[in-house]
Amino acid sequence: MPQPHEDSSASETPESDYDGAWKELLRSHLRESVENCFPALAELIDWNFEPEWLDKEISQIVGQSGHKNREVDVLFKVRLRNGHDQWILCHLEIQTSYEADFAFRLDLYHSGLKWMFRQEILTLVILADLRPSWRPNEHRFELGGFLSHRRFPVCKILDRLASDWVNNVSLVAHVAKAQIEALRTSGDPESRFNAKTQLVRNLYTLGYSSDRIREVFRLIDWMMRLRGDLDRRFKQDLVAYEEELRMPYVTSIERLAKEEGREEGREEGREEGLLDGSNRLLLLQLRRVCGPLPEDVTDKIHQLSLEERDGLGEALLNFESLGDLRNWFQATAKLSSD
Repeated sequence: MPQPHEDSSASETPESDYDGAWKELLRSHLRESVENCFPALAELIDWNFEPEWLDKEISQIVGQSGHKNREVDVLFKVRLRNGHDQWILCHLEIQTSYEADFAFRLDLYHSGLKWMFRQEILTLVILADLRPSWRPNEHRFELGGFLSHRRFPVCKILDRLASDWVNNVSLVAHVAKAQIEALRTSGDPESRFNAKTQLVRNLYTLGYSSDRIREVFRLIDWMMRLRGDLDRRFKQDLVAYEEELRMPYVTSIERLAKEEGREEGREEGREEGLLDGSNRLLLLQLRRVCGPLPEDVTDKIHQLSLEERDGLGEALLNFESLGDLRNWFQATAKLSSD
């Protein structure tokens, strides 16, 4: 007989952060992502040069399109092996349903970026939906002798997981598996609990370092949010499993608790020495604009001087994403070195 839930949080499954996980994956592991999803392109890129993120540029065109989409749009510039710079619009479509005008919308974004910035743009598509036969990879219009045709490279997650990614242990493949399982178990909390448990347990058989396991675990956790009671059970089971294996890696459950505590505003207790009132307010404002802040970012914020904090507080008025915050840190570091 089902046990009554103690509170509403135990009966409601929090919304999974698909976009946040994919964005963090691209930010932290761009080369690995491109090499796995678009290997032909990866061979053309000179990875000795640091990619440049162009978040403000993509936000401009998305805003002007009049469509505030829920998908992940990121724009970055890389140096090719032939010495040329190339702007790349990487559009990650995270959806479960057919969209009739998807190719048209991609063509619209592509054309807008090309027109606005007078640059050749390469648009990539990663499809993580559950519709096996849906592979929109081109937009074509022909009438009265006029022809417009644009084709987009597509990485279809379902196809890759069933073929060359079967034994792939890259971070990209793990996130892809979590994404598909999250969609398949949507509305079925117990199935999601079982799928998440299996995905995480599999990490311990791959010979990963503790840091790598924690990194993959964090992204899977974003992808597969659990109902309150199942989340507590999951953590208890995982701690017991680690003790059984004598691998206290996701004693990062403790790290995770700290991260969750920061997200909920628990900084005033444990980190009171580091976070005064102004810093707490700054973190709150940044989270509202940029979304969840990774641990490395919050650590950098803690280390800012009072003057730098004031500068960040002023700069964040123009922020639209976590990428803007990272770019601000890069620019500040460069000014300091000069």
